[in-house]
Amino acid sequence: MFRFISSVATSTTEPFPSSTSFDSSKVNPGPLGGIVFLLLTIAVVLLLFSFNRHIKKVNFQQDDSEQ
Repeated sequence: MFRFISSVATSTTEPFPSSTSFDSSKVNPGPLGGIVFLLLTIAVVLLLFSFNRHIKKVNFQQDDSEQ
């Protein structure tokens, strides 16, 4: 097992790809990624407002007659 790991680790000449092989178009989320991120952000904010409204309606004090 150790031989396999050491052979895999030493078989490559460099541990990370060189900067010449970096293609920025492959890692860019593009306009669709921006729109999805914006929609998710808006949905989370609306859920937080709804959560706060519902929490304000909850009565945390327990009645003494129920015990």
